[in-house]
Amino acid sequence: MNTTSTRAAAVILFTSSIWGWSQSPPSSGTHPSASEVAAGFSNYQQITKSVVYVNPELAMLCRGASKAEVDSARVKFGPHANTGILIYMNKLAADAFATNASAYPVGAVIVKQKSIHGYADKDGKRAHEADTGVGGMVKRLAGYDPKHGDWEYFYFEDTKKIKSGRISTCVQCHTSAKDKDYVFGTWRKSGG
Repeated sequence: MNTTSTRAAAVILFTSSIWGWSQSPPSSGTHPSASEVAAGFSNYQQITKSVVYVNPELAMLCRGASKAEVDSARVKFGPHANTGILIYMNKLAADAFATNASAYPVGAVIVKQKSIHGYADKDGKRAHEADTGVGGMVKRLAGYDPKHGDWEYFYFEDTKKIKSGRISTCVQCHTSAKDKDYVFGTWRKSGG
C-alpha cells in the first residue's frame, strides 16, 4: 500500500468510528430540511434593511384595508398581499443574489418572513387571520422538480406545522420569475 492509500484508509476508518458504520454522515449544511431552515433562518443574512410592504397602497390607508380590498389584492399579489416582509438568505443564496447570478446553487435558501396586517371588518374593527408567517425556498439537487428550477417551497405560521414540497401556489407564482431562476427581487427597488 502506498502512502496516499494508507492515509485514505486511516481517514475512512477514523471517520467510520466517529459516525458509526450504520449511520449516514452528518448534514453538510448545503441541503437543509424545511424544519432545519425554520429553526435557524433568523441566523441567515437579512437582505432587506427593514420591512418592505408587498403592496404599500393598502398599508398607507388611514382607515385600514377592508376584507374585500385585501381579497382583491391577493388576486393580484398572491398570498403575501397586505403584508410586510423581511428577506433572509443563507450564504449560498446571498452570494448568488449579490452577483445577480442567473442560477442559484444547490443548497441556496431564501426565506420571506411576513407580518400579516389583517383588515378592518364591516364594524371598523381590526381582524387578523394570523400575525406572522414564514415562507421560503430551498434549491434541491437536479431532478427534484426540473420543470420549476428544482426548488422546494415551504410555509409555516407554527414551526410544528410546516408545509413543504412542490406547493402549487408557490410554484404557480414563482413561475413568473423563471428567467431569474424563480427568484423575485422586486423589493430591491423599494430600498428594502
